Amino acid sequence: MGEYNINGLAIPLFLLFMLVEYAFLRISGRNLHRYNDSVTSLSMGLCLLMSDALLKAYTFAIFIYIWDQYRLFHFSSDEILTWVVFFIGVDFCYYWFHRLAHEINFLWGAHVGHHQSEEYNLTTALRQSAFQYAFSWVFYLPLALLGCPPHVFLIQFIILKLYQFWLHTQAVNKVPLMEGILSTPSSHRVHHAKNPIYIDRNYGGTLVIWDRLFGTWQPELSHEPCHYGTTQPLTTFNPIKANLQHWGLLAGDTLRTQSWKNKFKLWFQPTGWRPDDCQPQNINSKMLQKSGASNREKYDPQTSRSIKWYVGASMLLTFFVATVFLFIAPTLSGQTLLLGVALSLSGLVIANDLLENNKRFFIFEVLRLPIMVWFASSLWMTTMTTQMTHSVLIKSSPANALDYASSVSQWPQWHPQSYQVYAPSSGPLISGQRFEEDINTPIGMNHLVWRVTKSKPGTLWQAQAVNQNNGVEIELTYRVIEKNNDSEFERTLTYTMPNVLLTAFNALYFERLTQKKSEDALARLKSSIESQVSAP
Repeated sequence: MGEYNINGLAIPLFLLFMLVEYAFLRISGRNLHRYNDSVTSLSMGLCLLMSDALLKAYTFAIFIYIWDQYRLFHFSSDEILTWVVFFIGVDFCYYWFHRLAHEINFLWGAHVGHHQSEEYNLTTALRQSAFQYAFSWVFYLPLALLGCPPHVFLIQFIILKLYQFWLHTQAVNKVPLMEGILSTPSSHRVHHAKNPIYIDRNYGGTLVIWDRLFGTWQPELSHEPCHYGTTQPLTTFNPIKANLQHWGLLAGDTLRTQSWKNKFKLWFQPTGWRPDDCQPQNINSKMLQKSGASNREKYDPQTSRSIKWYVGASMLLTFFVATVFLFIAPTLSGQTLLLGVALSLSGLVIANDLLENNKRFFIFEVLRLPIMVWFASSLWMTTMTTQMTHSVLIKSSPANALDYASSVSQWPQWHPQSYQVYAPSSGPLISGQRFEEDINTPIGMNHLVWRVTKSKPGTLWQAQAVNQNNGVEIELTYRVIEKNNDSEFERTLTYTMPNVLLTAFNALYFERLTQKKSEDALARLKSSIESQVSAP
């Protein structure tokens, strides 16, 4: 599974949950989604997934290195205590990253994107800064030093992020027994609100005990409805500008201030701090986040229905490409990665620009769209090859063992997947001969057409097949070596998935199933051959 990025496969699932929330709220008579805002939120979510796909392998490698070389304690992933300790540990580290991301200027620049939406729904959960993971991973390194097994950390981190998804909704009111202990939609609505009473509260990821312990807890008040967004409003749908909004302001202040000390200092000051000689340049920027803001009119330029339809179609194509692209990203060349990122980001920028009634990028869209369609089709047809080898020691001569295994009419007797074989003879088949086979698969009965490509008595037998139902190409190799009058029998199965859908199915389920069936097949083969040898 390591050669794939399964985060990409979560995109369709997230979209489904968002549609369910939208339908539920509309049936309930509440319209809490805005088309342009949702498109921007989803655009920023894709930006994050792309940066995560490029950065995660390197940052996680550092975690593994520290754990391997410098861990102070040993924790076994087989013990419940390990999972409990590091569930709390991951949540604790998240609290402090999240809190400091609100309290330090340069870290706020890597987090502000998550708070810019003036709506609050499940699309907001995906609205994250593309640069957040470039900084947050450092906060989890103490867990590696304490001895948290890397796979335990990874699973706990995924659980933390998945748990936070459902918090971004107004469809759920206060949850009895959970409020004040676990994060809930109510407590997280407070965190996203820009009301002065709610600013910089409720940082907890799964648990809110840290907020209660460190003085940042604030329950949602019935007399103070939450209104969302940042104190300094974002007046654009452009996801690139949204990601760079706060850092752009800091960079501008760095150039304007006359104090060399302040050029460095301002990046590490509390959020909202600016040098005195920069304040007059933009009075509104004095209130970046800390003081909160009253409710105000939302940024909501109106566009035609035709533009909305086009943006919707363009985003669906981008989502499809992003799902496939992110899934197979670890296997792609550097040039293909750059092309995929460029096509996706440019599509997001153009789509959001159209929602602001701008058509300045129209010529680029005319060029981008056919390239995007070609790129999507080429990704879809990407093939992936899987190979697995298993061996077993059989109490029989090599010739006898190989003759039995290459007598394909006998396969249904010992291979759990083989249902029926149509062979020209009941004995061993030799190079050039053909046969057909029906096999049971998780998606139903499939039909294979085989051709024997190599046959060396007592040594080697090889055959190739094409699955007539889905185009999967298969190569099966048997090798036998004599060992102390017995036979070391080796079975190598190689198969190539012809498209990304089957590759995903293989990565998530089929490869593990095939591994087990291959092991079971060899065990049955050994039993069948040895029972024949011992029979009178």
